[in-house]
Amino acid sequence: MNKRTVINHLDPRAGLWLLLMANIGMFCQKNSEQGSMLSGIFLLLMLVHGLYKAAGKGIVLLVSFHLLLMYVFPQCPAWMNMVFPVLVNYSLRMLPCVLAGLLLLRTSSMQKMIAAMYTLHLPQGFIIAMSTTLRYFPALKEEFVHINAAMKLQNISWASRLECTVVPLIVSAVNTSDEIAAAAVARGIENPGKKTSEITLHMGISDGLIMILVTFGILIVVIAG
Repeated sequence: MNKRTVINHLDPRAGLWLLLMANIGMFCQKNSEQGSMLSGIFLLLMLVHGLYKAAGKGIVLLVSFHLLLMYVFPQCPAWMNMVFPVLVNYSLRMLPCVLAGLLLLRTSSMQKMIAAMYTLHLPQGFIIAMSTTLRYFPALKEEFVHINAAMKLQNISWASRLECTVVPLIVSAVNTSDEIAAAAVARGIENPGKKTSEITLHMGISDGLIMILVTFGILIVVIAG
């Protein structure tokens, strides 16, 4: 983590709380302005934690959505305004949840998130599903990078890249899911006994302040709207 950040640590339990509040805020939104303010809260948090690149992309995405709604779609044919504005509005509504999830993933390792779920006494089935999912997508992303690197070495044309990417990726997706499930079983994830962890989680004052401030911020945005 960058040492120049204002806060260089976020407890996974605090991150899960922020994700929960983002989902509550999403369902309580009445208009796109509320969604933008909620997104602004999480963009500010990302900047505080030093996630400048991710926050910059989020700001560009947020501004692009509003530009589309205000300037582009009003000039488009009626058939386009029947579909695309709805998609953009739903994307705006979901953006706070995406930003909160990204903040959680970037500030906490997979091991810390699993340890946090055990300390919260979440159901075993939920923890198994989440731990498998958290391992699945990074493995699939790594496989996608390897496939692209192999295509560059073979000098495959752009026209053929779609087929050469999708087919091996589908095969790899199936194999990866089987391998991760087998590895989880081998490590005793289905054992009903109490799990131990070498990771000790500490929720600091900054975590508590962030949880309180974000909760009040979301309540103010929802009530004021």
